[in-house]
Amino acid sequence: MPRIFVVIVALLLLNLHLSSAQKVGLVFSGGGAKGLAHVGVLKALEENNIPIDYIIGTSMGGIIGGMYAAGYSPQEIDSITTSKEFLQWVNGEIPDEYKVYYLEPDPVPKWLEVSLGVDSTLETQFNPKLANDLALNFALAENMAAPNQVANADFDKLFIPFKAIGAEVFTQRSVMLDSGNLGASMRATMSVPFVYRPIRINGQYIFDGGIYNNFPVEPMKKVYNPDKIIGVNVASKIYATYPEGIDQKLVSSSLLYMMMDKADPSSLGEDNFYIEPNLEGFSGFKFKEARSIIDSGYVAAMELMPKMREEIERRADPERLRQRRSDFKALQKPLIFSDIKLQGFNSKQQAYIRKVLGREVSSELSIDDIRANYYKLVEQPYFSDLFPAITFNNETQKYDFSISSDKNEKIRLQLGGNIATGSLSNIYIGGKLDHLRNWLFSHNVGGRIGEFYKSFLYSVKISVPSKSPFFVEPFFIYNNWNYLGISSFLTDISVNDIIQYDRNYGFNFAFPVKQKMKFNLKASILDKRNRYGNSEGFLSTDTLDKDYFSGLHSGLSLRFNNLNDRVFPIRGKKFNVELSHNLGTEKYEPGSTSDLTKSEKSHNWLQLSAYYEKYWGLPKGDLGLVVNMKASSISAFKNLNGTLLNTPAYHPTFESTSLYLTNFRSPLFLATGIKYQIDIFRNFAFRAEAHAFKPFYKWIEEDSEVKLGNLTPNYHLSGMGSFIYSTPVGPVSLSAHYYDDENPFFVLLNIGFLMFNPKPLE
Repeated sequence: MPRIFVVIVALLLLNLHLSSAQKVGLVFSGGGAKGLAHVGVLKALEENNIPIDYIIGTSMGGIIGGMYAAGYSPQEIDSITTSKEFLQWVNGEIPDEYKVYYLEPDPVPKWLEVSLGVDSTLETQFNPKLANDLALNFALAENMAAPNQVANADFDKLFIPFKAIGAEVFTQRSVMLDSGNLGASMRATMSVPFVYRPIRINGQYIFDGGIYNNFPVEPMKKVYNPDKIIGVNVASKIYATYPEGIDQKLVSSSLLYMMMDKADPSSLGEDNFYIEPNLEGFSGFKFKEARSIIDSGYVAAMELMPKMREEIERRADPERLRQRRSDFKALQKPLIFSDIKLQGFNSKQQAYIRKVLGREVSSELSIDDIRANYYKLVEQPYFSDLFPAITFNNETQKYDFSISSDKNEKIRLQLGGNIATGSLSNIYIGGKLDHLRNWLFSHNVGGRIGEFYKSFLYSVKISVPSKSPFFVEPFFIYNNWNYLGISSFLTDISVNDIIQYDRNYGFNFAFPVKQKMKFNLKASILDKRNRYGNSEGFLSTDTLDKDYFSGLHSGLSLRFNNLNDRVFPIRGKKFNVELSHNLGTEKYEPGSTSDLTKSEKSHNWLQLSAYYEKYWGLPKGDLGLVVNMKASSISAFKNLNGTLLNTPAYHPTFESTSLYLTNFRSPLFLATGIKYQIDIFRNFAFRAEAHAFKPFYKWIEEDSEVKLGNLTPNYHLSGMGSFIYSTPVGPVSLSAHYYDDENPFFVLLNIGFLMFNPKPLE
C-alpha cells in the first residue's frame, strides 16, 4: 500500500511539473482592420484560462499583441478598439476637443494633394503616404510610455514578453523589434507602404513587418521555443496556385498581394493550433466594423477551444492573472514631464515649437498639457511629418517628451474642381509652401479656370506663437463670374446677361477665442465691377451697362466650423456673426439697353449677418438645420440690377451661388432650411432640403428710380433632392432643384466640389 501511494504521488508530481513547465506562444498576423479579430481571440483564451507566455505580432497583430503585452486586458483592448477615439486615430482625425478652429485653412475644392519636401540644396522629395498618422502616433506614445518605463525599454520585461516584426526594405530583410521605445516599435510594425510613413528605429526606416513575414511563427520558435504555439492569421488569402476564374475580381487588390508576405499555416506544425477567423466581406480598412471583426475572432477561437483545452494542460489562474496585471500597472509612474527634446530643427524653429508646446519656462507639464499643445502644433500642415515619443528619464524620475523630424520646407500641390452639366465645370490648381523661422509663414496660391467662374488667390499667413497667439494674413483675390455662359441640363433656363468680377487686396488679423472659435478683423481695398443688360435676351450687338464700385471694405467676425464635409455635411456645427462696413464710390456707364446717363455716387453702409448650421444623427438618417439673417443699410445703386447685385443674398443649396436669384435678395431678411440625408447603401445616400426665405423689404423701380418698397408679406421657397455617391475624389451628385424665382426647376449632374470664393459685398 505505501509503495502504491509513493508511485501515485510520483506520477502526480511528474504531471504537475510537466504541466507547469508547458509554455504557450501567441503569434498574430497582420491584416489591417481585420487584425482586430485578435482581440476576440484574446478574450476567448482568457475566459478559458489558456495561458499566454509570449507574443510576437506583425502589423495590426503587433498593435493588439503589444497592447496585451503592455498589461491591457482583453476587455480594455475591446473597449479601446471599438471607441470613437480609436476610429479617429486610424482615420487621422484630431479629436474634437483638441481642434483649434482658428488654424483651419479655408476649404478648397481639392481632389488630391501631393506633399513634397525641399531641403537646403533645393532637392525635392515625394512624401508617399495616404493616411494622416499624427493622432495615432501620439496615442501609441502616450499609452505605451508607462508600461515601457516598468520594463525599462526591454520588451521581454513587459507584462508578457513581446516582439514586433518590422521590415527594412533597402536590404529586404525582416527586423525583430524587441527593445527601445515600445510605442514607436508598435507604430513601425504597421507602416504599410503608401498608407503610413515608415518610422526610423535605431537609425533605419522600418516598414510594415508583413512585407517579409506576415505570420511570424519561425521567430516565435527561434526566440522563445514554446511548447505550444497558437497562430492567428487574419491576412487576405494568398493563393498557392493561380486563382483561375476569380483573378479579374482580385486584380483591384493586386497591390496588397504584391506587398504582403504569404501566411503559411503549415509552418506551425501538427502539434500547434491554427486559427483563421471568417472575415469574408471585411477589408483591411473597415475599422468601423470593429465589433463584428472582434466577434469573428472570438467565434473562431471558441471553435478550436476543446482541442486547445485538451492539449494545453496548464491553466492560468484568473485571480493570479488579475493580480499580476494590477501589480504591473501599480509600478507605472504617472506621465509628468520634466523636459521637451527637439530633433531636426534649428534654434529659431525650436523657439517657435517650444512656445506652442508651452515650454518656455522651467516647470513640469502634465500629459494633458502635452497632448493639447501637441495637437495645436500638428494642426498646422508644416508639422505634418512630426513624430512624437515619450521616454522615461531615470535621472529625473519623470518623462521626456520628444519630437523628431527629417525637416524640409513643405510644398503641397493640389488638384481639384468639378465636372458638371450647365457649363459649371471648373479646374482648381493650388500650391502651398510653408517655412518656419521665428514665425511660421504659410504661402497659398490657388487658381480656378472654367467657363462660368475664374479666380486667382494669393495669401501668406504669418503665425505668431505666444500666450495669446494670432496670425496676420495679407491677401489678394480676383474673381470673375460669367452668367452669360450658363446653360442647363434637362430643363430650359433663361440666360442672365451678367458678368461680374472683383479684386480684393487686404489683410486678415485673427486670434482664437477659447481655441474653438476664431475672431477675425479684415480690411481691404475693393474693386467690384458688374456688367449687365436691362432687357430679356442678349444680342451680339448689345453693349452691357457698367456699374463699378471701388472703396474700402472692413469687417469683424466671430466664426466656428467643424462640419465634416465641404459640400454635403451630416455632422458638426457651423456659425458666424459678422459686422462689416463698406465705403466707396459707384461709377455707372449705361449700355445700349439703358436710357440712363453716366453718373457717379458715394456709398457708405453697414451690414450685419448671422449664420447657424447644425446636424443631428437620427436612428435613420441625419437631420440638419440652417438659419441665416442679414441686415444692411445699403442705399440704392443707379438702377435695379446694379442694386440687386450688391444686395445681401441667401444661397440655400450648394449650387445656388452660381445662380442670379432676384427673389432671394433683400437688405433685410430671415431664412431657414431643413436638411435630411439617409444612407441607401455603402457610400450612396439621398439628401433632401427645403428652405424658406422671408424678405422684409424689397427693392422696387419706379420712374427710373430705385427705392425700398414697403414691408412685404411675401416669402419664397426652394428645395433640392439629390442622390449622392461618395468617392475618394469627392461626391458625385444628381440633383433636382426648385426655386420660387424666374427659373423654378432644373436638374444638375455634378462630380467633385462645386465651390466658389465668397462675394465680398453680399
